[in-house]
Amino acid sequence: MQIEKIIKPVQTIVSMSAHLSHEHIPSYIGKSFADLLEYLQKNGAEPVGTPFISYLNLDDTGQPRDQLLEIEIGFPIDQEIPSTEKFQSYLLPSYQAVRTLYIGDYDDLSASYKELIAAIKQENGVFTFRSYEYFLTDASAPLDEQETMIELTYRLKRKDLLSS
Repeated sequence: MQIEKIIKPVQTIVSMSAHLSHEHIPSYIGKSFADLLEYLQKNGAEPVGTPFISYLNLDDTGQPRDQLLEIEIGFPIDQEIPSTEKFQSYLLPSYQAVRTLYIGDYDDLSASYKELIAAIKQENGVFTFRSYEYFLTDASAPLDEQETMIELTYRLKRKDLLSS
């Protein structure tokens, strides 16, 4: 598996957030992407990048902390638009991450997460408990050919906290 370090630039985002059990995520994803695209069109904004799913309540192994997953589904867009109770539009600050391209069944991503966590530790980093997944193929692709870009955010350990 090839892993690369990146610094993601500031992006304008529109998104929806939810707390869901694992089995409800697939149906929520499809509806959310459709709702987001409709909201973009209504407000004169355009997507400028790949849609994403971000998991926000992960533990230090990259696995969910509890039964309900805290997820954000969104798009990078060309301009900030009004936020509502359902849709949030904001500037996502730049972040540091490690990423890899995973090809295969989406349900088999856990090994990739473990390798990305290990790469963060090799960089003297601390996983900041947030992942981004970008689906590069659509749902019609066979499971073993689906492409997902996985990014795990991290920060470097503070040198003044390191002990010998």
